[in-house]
Amino acid sequence: MMSGPRNTLHVLAVLLGGLTLSALSTGPAQAQGPGLNPDSLSFFEEPLAFRIFGFTATYNQLVDVPLVHDFTDDDNGVYPRTLFQGTIERQLPNAVTIGATYLGDYDRIEDDEYEDRWAVYGSSIWGRLSGGEVNESVREATRRWRGTGNADLEFDDVLGTLLEDDLGVAYHLRLSAYTLEAAIDEDGNSDFGITYERPNKYVDIRFTGRLTNSEFLSLDNTTVFDTFAAGFVTQVEYGSFAVDLGLGYEHLDSATADGNRYYVSAGAHYKVRRLTVSAEGHWGEIDGDTEKSASLGLRYDIARGMSANLGYNYARSNAAIDGIRIQNVDISELIASMRYEF
Repeated sequence: MMSGPRNTLHVLAVLLGGLTLSALSTGPAQAQGPGLNPDSLSFFEEPLAFRIFGFTATYNQLVDVPLVHDFTDDDNGVYPRTLFQGTIERQLPNAVTIGATYLGDYDRIEDDEYEDRWAVYGSSIWGRLSGGEVNESVREATRRWRGTGNADLEFDDVLGTLLEDDLGVAYHLRLSAYTLEAAIDEDGNSDFGITYERPNKYVDIRFTGRLTNSEFLSLDNTTVFDTFAAGFVTQVEYGSFAVDLGLGYEHLDSATADGNRYYVSAGAHYKVRRLTVSAEGHWGEIDGDTEKSASLGLRYDIARGMSANLGYNYARSNAAIDGIRIQNVDISELIASMRYEF
């Protein structure tokens, strides 16, 4: 696949320096580039790496075959899904690294739709500047850990996110134990985040903060709310056990109505040998109406890249602000799947 110890060491440095992985949860795979995947399903294994005309290329592929039982509709179904991400980059003589990354996602349950995201970037000692569909980059850097297996905690984000399909610009800068993130989309919506993480012997402690200014469209598509949100996350990892807590506030304002949203999310992860389990819960309130969700997840590693996954997800909200419907969610599902990734 490659020849020469210098090339091999270069690829290893890229993987070890740029890939964000957790032993307890499946974080977004990113090799120097911005995180593009906001979904609950993400890469766990390290990517393949090889050389192409002087560029370092990395590639991840994931295939998931889940059996879903919907308790709300009393329905069963098999909904295959595949996810892949490729990144190519090169360091120039002036120590600036340029690169591009592409994420593809086909989901049978989402009306047989194929979705993709892309970004180009340049990085140096002054940080990384990215352009493209990078509007989830701050969210990915400051979010709580993903649930294990097929766990997917609903409502664990702001309502007024940056628009998913809009183009935008993102900036990433690491200063010692601090990481700064910023993103702006083509409509002028903005997202800012800061992370502090410092391992201490057996304990790893992480704090994140996030400020978001954007828009949210009501469910009937008649009212556009201007939103301002602030969130805080703290995470503690001790050996094979980890806990996290997220707090958030969001103000929604329109010409006809305004309201506030408060929420709290918490989770715990535990890994023993090949088995990883997680439990998460969320409670929130929007103008007096309650939103609540919970998820339980399990992952059993069968062999490198192959795992059996289980998850139960529950969510319910029928929130409105002055009669304007904000959420209409009723989920109760059990998902079992076999997953292979490389």
